Amino acid sequence: MEKPFKGTGLNKHCKFLLLSFAFDVMGIERVEFRADNNNARSIAAMKRIGCTVEGVLRNHLPLPQPQGGRRDSIILSILKKEWDNGLKEQLSQQLVY
Repeated sequence: MEKPFKGTGLNKHCKFLLLSFAFDVMGIERVEFRADNNNARSIAAMKRIGCTVEGVLRNHLPLPQPQGGRRDSIILSILKKEWDNGLKEQLSQQLVY
């Protein structure tokens, strides 16, 4: 995310809208998020919205040049039953308008 938007809560609002659409409109049973396993800020943000860590895909994706090499990807998810059993309300109360 660009620096002017860091810490504004925009990401949390976007995730709430995405999750609301997926679970409440589309009837999706599971939403998965992935991030570089070294991206502590992104992982912490996903945990704050209620994601559960499922595991790490080792040596999952190539890194862009010139850095090169490969990255490990962490997988986090939210299930519809978690969303319906209070996570939606909990996340809604965290939003700042």
